[in-house]
Amino acid sequence: MVHTATYANADACPVGGPVTPEQVQLRALMRKGLSEEEAKASLEDRDPDEDLAVDGNSPDRPEAAPRPRRRRPETGNFPTRAEDTEIELAGGRYGYGFNLNGIVERGSFEDPESGERGVDNGMWRVLGCFEGYHIRKPVRPYSENISFDTSLDAMPAWLMWVSGEDLSRDGPVTVTFDRALNVAMRNGLQGLLGGASYTIDPNPRSHSEFKGYIRDQILTVEPGDFAMAGDSQWFPVLRLLQARVRFRIAPDGSFDGLIGGYQPFKDFFHFLAIRGEGLSQTNLPGVYYAMKRLAEAAPDPVTGENTAISAAYRMQGIPAFLMSKTGEVVAEAVGRGPAVNSTAMPEYETDTPGAQRPAEGSARE
Repeated sequence: MVHTATYANADACPVGGPVTPEQVQLRALMRKGLSEEEAKASLEDRDPDEDLAVDGNSPDRPEAAPRPRRRRPETGNFPTRAEDTEIELAGGRYGYGFNLNGIVERGSFEDPESGERGVDNGMWRVLGCFEGYHIRKPVRPYSENISFDTSLDAMPAWLMWVSGEDLSRDGPVTVTFDRALNVAMRNGLQGLLGGASYTIDPNPRSHSEFKGYIRDQILTVEPGDFAMAGDSQWFPVLRLLQARVRFRIAPDGSFDGLIGGYQPFKDFFHFLAIRGEGLSQTNLPGVYYAMKRLAEAAPDPVTGENTAISAAYRMQGIPAFLMSKTGEVVAEAVGRGPAVNSTAMPEYETDTPGAQRPAEGSARE
């Protein structure tokens, strides 16, 4: 499971608070020229089956008076057609991620689990004040969760294996990511089946290798570039420059943690754009301009403008057997994994979204 690492807190959006999906749709209609009153009336009068009707009538109500089809805003394809709506950016003390530039800057975040200071996470700043992302684990972003679960049965599985001299002890390791040739296998709870076997796709496009270290069951890596092919309805590709990893390895062999780095912001915007403002539950032009403004890395060789923004993703995995195309066993499952790990059934419990962080020194799992 992979999704944006979110950390909603009371001090994250002090100006306007989280923007609801209804507010997103209202502002989209107002950008098309409707007054606020007309936009509200339009939303209240909207027929849920309108998109299915040829002439604007509901197919279940052929006697209804014809209503013109509304043209959908094209901000997903051409975000610069609209003006910058200057969305509220998430702030506060805490945010998941990594100190990517090695500087503890004023206004940077502190990771609520590791305590690392100077965390750079521009993506969370952009998304955190939309209700769909203003959440905390075990709740997952709606649009990412549903698209990932939908893609799971068609998208080849993502694989990671750790090799070292003695994995029962702390020490240096090699961490390798690849994509499988076969899709992920589900268990009876519609989660992932622990201990299944996967064949590694030799395509180098989804191959990333890092020098890493295990200390007290925490896996970290030295910075390097990460790339993994995904699915057209989710992320066609997840690319992270100067990527970091912090995974906690559980006794059952599963892992849970963060992967982060600088992500080309247009990659993420594509994910939002193909859903439109309704399903993504975000203000597309506002998000586009904010991402462009906050981008910190990978300057364009022609314009000099940065094209990548700091980001962090929560990643969870379960034990599996990995094989080469010739049938050689490359990695062995080190446990059975959790019994429940469906995208719709969280396998762990934590405090409720929006609650304050525990007192200093207490643990959060």
